[in-house]
Amino acid sequence: MKYTLEEIYHLVGREDKTAGVTFRVGSDAYNTYGNFQTLLFIYDQLERHALDKKLEANKYNSSGFVKAKYLGFELEKEKVEKLKTEGIHSDDIASILSFNFPPKNTFHSKEKRTITKLNIKLPPSKKGQDYDWMYGFKKQLIKDNIGLCPEERNFYLAAKRYYEKDQLTDEEKKEVYDQDTKMHDDVEWEFLSIKYQRKEINDVELKRLVQLIKIKEENSFQIIDKYLKKAGSSFSKLVKRNIDQATKIFINVSHYHQRRLNIVGKTPIYADIDSYLHIYLRHVEEMKVEKTYEDKDNFQWAEEDVFMVMGKIIEEINDEIQEHFLNKPGKRYSRYGKTSIYFEGDYYTFHIEPNGRISTFHKNRKTG
Repeated sequence: MKYTLEEIYHLVGREDKTAGVTFRVGSDAYNTYGNFQTLLFIYDQLERHALDKKLEANKYNSSGFVKAKYLGFELEKEKVEKLKTEGIHSDDIASILSFNFPPKNTFHSKEKRTITKLNIKLPPSKKGQDYDWMYGFKKQLIKDNIGLCPEERNFYLAAKRYYEKDQLTDEEKKEVYDQDTKMHDDVEWEFLSIKYQRKEINDVELKRLVQLIKIKEENSFQIIDKYLKKAGSSFSKLVKRNIDQATKIFINVSHYHQRRLNIVGKTPIYADIDSYLHIYLRHVEEMKVEKTYEDKDNFQWAEEDVFMVMGKIIEEINDEIQEHFLNKPGKRYSRYGKTSIYFEGDYYTFHIEPNGRISTFHKNRKTG
C-alpha cells in the first residue's frame, strides 16, 4: 500500500503531529535520507485549505511531494534544506508512526492560543548598580557585531558617556552631541536616567530630566492621536467614549520600549512605537477602538503574548533575514502569501524595512 497526500495530511499533517517516517528500501528518499527520519510535515495556507476540502469530500487519491521539517540532529544542512524546499515523494514512504492524541491550538481552532510561561522576578540592585552589567552587556554585543535597535544604541552611548567619557570615538561623539556640543535629547534622556537611578543627579539636571519627561509625554499623546485618527477616532473622542481604554493606551505608549526580536545578527529586527500602534490597533482585539479595523483578523493570542509570537517567528528565520539585508541593502524583506510563516496553528504576513524596523505583522485570514 502506498500513502496518498491526503492520508499523510489526515494522519499527521492536519494536526501538526511529529511523524516517524520509514522509507521504502531503494527509493530516492531512502537513498538520500536513510531508512528512518523524524519529521514534521509542513504546508502553506493554500495547501491546507485544498487538503481540508479533499478530506471533506473523502478524496484520497493524490500522490506527489510533501515538504517536511527535519527534527533530528544528524542530517547534513543541504539535506535538511532539501526536505523543506523539495520534500519527499509520497510513494517513497513505507510507514508513518505518530502519537494518537491531537495537540491543542492547531490551524483549525478558533480559541485563543496559550503558552506556558515562567516568570522570574529579579529585584533591581541599589543605587542603579544594574547599569554596570547592562553597559557591559551592550559593549559585548557591539564587539560581537550584533546590531542594536535605536533605543539600545542611545542607551549604549549614554552609558559610555557616563562610564567612559574619554573613550568616546569621534563618530560616537557625533551621535551624542549636536554641533553646539549639546546632547541629543534621546541620549540625554538615557544619560540623566542613569544619573537619577544612581542618585548622582544635581538640581539643574533634575529639572532637565523633568522637562524631557514632559516632552516624552507630549510625544506619546501626539503619536496616539495620530494613530487613533487613522482608526477613525481621536484621543479626545476615546477619552469621552472609554476613559479606561484611553488611559491604558496612553500608559502602554508612554512606557513602551523598542523590542529587538533577534538575538544575533548585524541588522537589528525591532518594533518601535509606530510598529506597536500599527499592529496592535489593527490586530489585537483588546486594543481596537473603532469599527475601521473590525474586518482585520485578530491575533489568537493574549495581548501580552503577541511580541513573544513575533520573536519566535523572527528567531526561526533570522539567518535568512540577515542574509537578505547583507545581499540586498536598502530593500525591504517580506513574507506573505505562499511564503507566509506558520507558527502554532496560524500563518503570518510581515514586512521588515531596510533599517530592520517591522512595519507590518499580522495573522492571515482563514477561508475555511
